[in-house]
Order: sequence, then C-alpha cells, then structure tokens
Amino acid sequence: MVVYLISPIARTLALIFISLPSLINTSQLDYDTLVFSQCDSSDTNILQKVTTKDPSYSNPNLLLRAQALYSFLSKLESESSRAKFFNTLVGNEQHAVSGWFQCREDYPSEICHRCVRELRDISSRLCGNATSARVHLRGCHMVYEIEHVDTPTSQANHHNYKLLETPERGLIHKICDGATAETLVGFEEMRTVALTAAETGVVGGHGFYEESYKLLHVVAQCDGHVEACDCGECVSAAAAAAAEECPWSTASQIYLEGCYVGYTYNPHEYPGDSYHEEGVKTSTGKSLAIVVGGVAALVFVAIFFLFLKGLRRKGDGTLLKRRSTSERRWEIFAGPCFC
Repeated sequence: MVVYLISPIARTLALIFISLPSLINTSQLDYDTLVFSQCDSSDTNILQKVTTKDPSYSNPNLLLRAQALYSFLSKLESESSRAKFFNTLVGNEQHAVSGWFQCREDYPSEICHRCVRELRDISSRLCGNATSARVHLRGCHMVYEIEHVDTPTSQANHHNYKLLETPERGLIHKICDGATAETLVGFEEMRTVALTAAETGVVGGHGFYEESYKLLHVVAQCDGHVEACDCGECVSAAAAAAAEECPWSTASQIYLEGCYVGYTYNPHEYPGDSYHEEGVKTSTGKSLAIVVGGVAALVFVAIFFLFLKGLRRKGDGTLLKRRSTSERRWEIFAGPCFC
C-alpha cells in the first residue's frame, strides 16, 4: 500500500519542482529598460552597415574594427547564459575590443541572458562602432573599448578597466527622485544607517547587497573585477555622493566607476519583500511562498485521494473474497442440484 502511494507521488513532485521556476513570474522584472548610455562616436550606424553589408561601407579599418566589435558582442551574449560577469579581449594584433558585461546578482541566469542579448542590440543601435562605450540597462550593463594590440603577449596581461577615462570612483551617472524627503522625520539618519550597512554588506556578499532598513530599501553592487575591500570603499563613496547629489530625494541611483548604489523610500515596506527595481515591488519571496504552499496543498490532496482509492480497492477485494467464500459454503450446504 505504501509503495503504491509513493510511486505516483514521487512522479508528481518531480514534475512540479521541475516546472517550479516557470511558475514564478519573472515578467515583473524590469531588466531591459535603458538607464543611460555613453558613446564617443558620432557614427551610430557603422556596425549596422557592416552586419547588413551596406555597399557604402568602404573604409577597411572601420570594417575590421566593426567585425571585432561584432565578435566581442557575440561573445558576451554567449557567456551570459553561464555567468553574471564576464571580462574578455577579442580581436587580433591590429584590431581588438576589450570590456565586460555584468548582470544584477539576484536575477536568474535566464533573465541575465535576455538582458545581455537586449543590451547587445541597444548598444549596437545607440553606439554603433564607437571606440568606447558604456550602456546600462536595469538588469545589466556593458563597458567596452576598441584598442590597438601591439603584441600577442599583451592580450594575456591586459587589465584595462578605465575604458572611458573616468577617474577611479568618479561619478558616471545619477538619478535623483523629484519627491522631497525634508518633511520625513528621521529620513537622513535612516538613509545614513542603511547605506553604511551596504558598505560592509557588499564585502561579505561578494560584491552584492540588497536589504531593507526600516522604510528604506538599498541595493548595491560592484563590478566583478573590483576586489572586496575596494568594493566597500567604492560603495562608501557612492553613499557620500548620494547624500551630496540627492540630499532630500526619496529615491536615488548613483553610478560610480566600479560600483552602483540605489535606494528607495517606501512607507509600505515589509520584511521579506524583494525589490528587483528601485521603487517597484515584485515580492518574489511572497510569490515563491505562495507557489510552494500551493504545491504542498496539491500534494496533500493527491495523497488523500490516493489513500481513499486504495482503501476502496481494498474494501472491494475483501467484499468479493467474503462473497465468494459465502457462495462456496452455500454450495456445500445445499449439495448438488438435479433438475
């Protein structure tokens, strides 16, 4: 009886948990919205001309450069299905492209891959064959620089991270919410405590931190090549920049060379909620709990009905056994019948 019940239940559980990721709605993640871009080229159509084999494209150097960039972007898209951060150098002795992509650490690998694929399309459209570019979406960002490689050995020793000549921990981009927090009692102190926690949190969290303090939700992340201690210092600089650049904003996003910090004030903050975008609550933890609870309820109902079905079969078998025994006894008692 127990073995009879375990087999279908095991199959049911396996099917449910295999499909569990698809039951959790990831469509709420605003990963492909453009935050900002920086390009140093005015010709934003060069890469498109190469990929479409435009006959007006005649400069061989630009052609080789665009081909190297195309290979670089393809490499990033390919690696995004396996990693959240990837740094590489693609090209030859004459033309090469160096750079990286990075996804938000709390996003699933599938979302990371989609984001980098979208990032590739957007960067090609906005920056074309720019000699250096930086493009940030909500869920991922990419930085690259086209450079001249003098020797093959320089490829192995290449560690160029300041692609756009931005000073270390220099401000790249900021977003300050228009709402004012001057009337909110204790807001400044609350932000200070929350951002200070982020400074130490990224060190212990391998470059990523997401947490709530009272009514303030904070997200911080460092670029994958930034060491742990440098990451904490970068987030500290970003926190200082947030206080200076957005002193009374209820939400802000600060992008420095090497890290990012964002915070959102929400008067309806609840412990356990997950904010995958500043100001947009997706409550992934709650969604997961609901899904798991529903699965548990389905399993319980399945066990109950299988148990009833087993009892019914057992009861029918006992009744048939008793009936056949009674019939045999009646035949013995009555003896042969002659018509």
